Amino acid sequence: MDTNKFLTNLTLGEVAKIEELSGQSIAQLGEDEAPMGLMLAAFVFVVKRRTDRSFSWNDAHDVTMPDAMAILNGGPVELENADAAGDAHPEQVDPTPAT
Repeated sequence: MDTNKFLTNLTLGEVAKIEELSGQSIAQLGEDEAPMGLMLAAFVFVVKRRTDRSFSWNDAHDVTMPDAMAILNGGPVELENADAAGDAHPEQVDPTPAT
């Protein structure tokens, strides 16, 4: 993923949503010690929501690492809707998208 190109295409609302969901500053992206699970899930959530408003935070948690990399690199990825399949994580909350 070309991080600089990707980051420059984010709206300020998307940056804020990624930081809110991940609990980290986006400036920590790429730091060796920074936790990546929530940050990647937040990026996937924001990117997928651009084209699929039904994509949920729970769905983002069910994306595999290879699929996450493909999504963030702009590749086509067909994901099953985990919520529709009954695999939702009830302890997770589906946040309101950034405006």
